[in-house]
Amino acid sequence: MTHRERMLATIRRQSTDQIPWAPRMDLWYIAHRARGTLPARFAGKNMVEIADVLNVACHAVGADFTLTGRRDLSLRGLGMDNHQDYPYRTELRGLPIQSQDDDQELWTRIQTPAGGVFTHLHRTVEMAKDGISLPFVKSYALRSIDDVEAVAQVFDHLEVIPTPEAYAAFHQRVGDRGIAVARGPIAASPMHLILHELVPMDQFFYLYMDERDALYRLTERMEPFFDAALDALAACDAEVVFWGGNYDQDLTWPPFFEMEIAPWLKKVSDRLHAAGKLLLTHTDGENRALLPLYPPCGFDVAESVCPSPMTQCTLAELRKEMGSRTTIWGGIPSVVLLDSSMEGRTFTGYMDDLFGSLGVGDRLILGVSDNVPPDVNLDRLERIKDWIAAFGPVRPLA
Repeated sequence: MTHRERMLATIRRQSTDQIPWAPRMDLWYIAHRARGTLPARFAGKNMVEIADVLNVACHAVGADFTLTGRRDLSLRGLGMDNHQDYPYRTELRGLPIQSQDDDQELWTRIQTPAGGVFTHLHRTVEMAKDGISLPFVKSYALRSIDDVEAVAQVFDHLEVIPTPEAYAAFHQRVGDRGIAVARGPIAASPMHLILHELVPMDQFFYLYMDERDALYRLTERMEPFFDAALDALAACDAEVVFWGGNYDQDLTWPPFFEMEIAPWLKKVSDRLHAAGKLLLTHTDGENRALLPLYPPCGFDVAESVCPSPMTQCTLAELRKEMGSRTTIWGGIPSVVLLDSSMEGRTFTGYMDDLFGSLGVGDRLILGVSDNVPPDVNLDRLERIKDWIAAFGPVRPLA
């Protein structure tokens, strides 16, 4: 089987010749490129070619972020960016916008009839050396409740422009080496976007308790953007679509998740399933209290799933509680690949225990959660193929 065939068969609960193995390598690559320490065998390669060197499936969730000059971050302070691999791009129409980027500071100012919306993002070479691919926010779009109308007017003027040919080129580049997952919003819903992108997180909790009606008025103005993004994703030529991520039982606590996120995930899953597509969402946080809420959402893949010792749940617990219709992509916590965190015999014992708990091994695409760290022991990463080979074929139970 090809890597792509193996991964799709796993999600569809079909038999495979082995467990798929698709570690995320982009942040590792970005860090070593910035440090000048990239091993020669990886120099000048894109993500598909890096996967070929390692003889693993390509982790192609959204885009190849190692490619320079392909990502437009001028609207990143509003929670969105544009990339030449995406199935749509977002443009601001009908409002004056100024944006300046000197590769360290990125300022964007949008003038609306209700006032200016200003964002300031920051990145450094040192961040790149740590594998950080997105800038930090120094000034948020929503500084106080008084800015709600101006931010709403910005969303009134956002246009989603489908770019199916851009996604098709990404799909062709990945080919059979993995699944070219079409990129949707990182925030699963309008309220999640406010929490995740538009306001400092600590301030959000006060606003959510004290000014919820005003926030709901804002989310109503944001919904057309989300609906248009969903239309573009449903129309593109993708088997699997990314929508939403970065859930955590403390930051997206269960009542909030159930009220503000779950309905959108269910809406998206229903729409994508009707279009013959599968839904992937990025469940990379502390999941224990959220696990009962996941199966009703209808998503097909929980990606970047991280077990103990980095979170409370073992991989076996996560696989059980995610439900029989959900494939987990992840399962190997990044710390076990670090010499500084786990010595060699402990690593071997951890992996033996992990594979011993897999049962028949169905509904699992192995990956490193959240990503392969810059200081990984590559020998450990490559040894995981030995455990996969020893485990053998996967035959899901009826």
